[in-house]
Amino acid sequence: MRTTRIIFAGGFLGAGKTTLLWEAAQRLMKKGLHVGLITNDQAPELVDSVLLSQQGLKVAEVSGSCFCCNFNGLTDAINKVSGETVADVIIAEPVGSCTDLSATIMQPLKQKLKAQLSVAPLSVLADPARLVSVLDGKTAGLHVDAAYIFR
Repeated sequence: MRTTRIIFAGGFLGAGKTTLLWEAAQRLMKKGLHVGLITNDQAPELVDSVLLSQQGLKVAEVSGSCFCCNFNGLTDAINKVSGETVADVIIAEPVGSCTDLSATIMQPLKQKLKAQLSVAPLSVLADPARLVSVLDGKTAGLHVDAAYIFR
């Protein structure tokens, strides 16, 4: 059985996650790979999902909760984007409030779906200007608790 590579690209709002999903999907498809995308947010009816779907990409979303709180929603989304044609690569965009993706998502996927998935190391994007501000002891316009997570 062939395995699907799953890549999680996390980060705060405005870090470039959706842009990365779009660009990576385009590059992988040019190489002849089947790509699925999974978006995630606490709110329903995600603009990112619609935008990416309108570009002809296979997109599933987990909305109303983060991946950490809705593991079954994530596995349903994985199955949806795999569909009839098994995806070679799935890129998943967890909401920024998911703070322990390794323990709650990545390790369980490695254990429960190891025959189906190959889990890539976690990628986390950061807006460089915000990162410098937070590392300089400021909040970069973020709530103090969000700045703490950012650090």
